[in-house]
Amino acid sequence: MSKLYKKSGVDVIKTDNLISQALKFIKTTHNPNVLGNKLGFSAEYKVNKDVTLCSATDGVGTKAILAAELNEYRGIGQDLLGMCSNDLLCNKASPLFFLDYFACSAVNPKQYTEILKSLTKACKKINCALIGGETAEMPSLYQENHFDIAGFLVGIKNKQKLEKIKSGDLIIGIKSNGFHSNGYSLIRKIINDNKIKVKSAKFNNKKLSDMLMRPTRLYHQLISISDLKKIKALAHITGGGLIANFKRSIPKNIKFSLDIGKLPEEYKFIENNIEISKKELQEVFNCGIGMVIVIDKKNYKYFIKKTHFKLIGEIE
Repeated sequence: MSKLYKKSGVDVIKTDNLISQALKFIKTTHNPNVLGNKLGFSAEYKVNKDVTLCSATDGVGTKAILAAELNEYRGIGQDLLGMCSNDLLCNKASPLFFLDYFACSAVNPKQYTEILKSLTKACKKINCALIGGETAEMPSLYQENHFDIAGFLVGIKNKQKLEKIKSGDLIIGIKSNGFHSNGYSLIRKIINDNKIKVKSAKFNNKKLSDMLMRPTRLYHQLISISDLKKIKALAHITGGGLIANFKRSIPKNIKFSLDIGKLPEEYKFIENNIEISKKELQEVFNCGIGMVIVIDKKNYKYFIKKTHFKLIGEIE
């Protein structure tokens, strides 16, 4: 795991180990209807022999701090939904309803309203009902104007036949819309160490703040229910990067080769301001690929003509 990410305050390996230990007693709460987290991204709960509920929960990480510092919230609600809905999609589930948790020192009307408007717009994009939530004011816990936001999404899927992944299957990457909501502890370290004034800074003749605050892409908009029938596995590329997240979606004994090609322009900002290898970039960021799918070779022409889809590898 990236040493730079650890220096910025994020120790992924330590956290993963803690979660593994916690699962030992968490699983004592399960009943026979709990199908676990076999596909690596969302939990599943059997309703009957044909229908399964799926659930995902997440936040936007320290992108929330950058949003507060920039007073820019128009995409944060979509970030929140996307982090949950893209995980849900990996289990081939359609979203049903969403709940949010918003915590702050004291409610700032502009901040609160813009975040909820962003969340509402995002929910409409993927036909998901925003049915409730919690707003908590905790002045002794949060700095003035700072906040945290988390969400919980429930979806549904019908019984599906799972196709085995085999040698020769193709790995398709679906492009991201920037950094999404991951790697921001390292991004903020870069900003602070280099004393970059994000509000006024430019990158490639564009506002740096606009590049950093692009909202997470909602992949339910790009992958239909009929598409899912042609897909063998999906991986949402978030914290931990491309390789680690892709491995979560396939059997352990499967070998593969990946080549994502040229990195998008935003990664020049990272490389220009900190010494980092391509390997470390791929351990922290999505590197321009926000979702990965595995398909049979016969379906290549169908998927490759879609906007934002590109071939990045093959199952060996």
